[in-house]
Amino acid sequence: MFTKSRVNVIESDEGFSVEVLGRVGLLYTEGIKTLHIDSEAMAGNSIVINKRSIHKWNPPFDEEEIDDNKINSIIDNITKAFDFAKIGVRV
Repeated sequence: MFTKSRVNVIESDEGFSVEVLGRVGLLYTEGIKTLHIDSEAMAGNSIVINKRSIHKWNPPFDEEEIDDNKINSIIDNITKAFDFAKIGVRV
């Protein structure tokens, strides 16, 4: 289940959240780890995510590479969150 805890923040009861950081950029949080993702808000209530920007967690977990399975999981989580908010996603 999803909730909007603050403006531009969608939280899941599965332990992750997505925050829109303006017209460009997302902050994805999973447990205690965070990740900045390059994105761009588009006309028509949609957002484009740059998959190549998903490669390392923010410090202090930046030594940990994010593998392809985890990247796909993160994108899936973001897509589910934006589906809840009725925002289209393109990768």
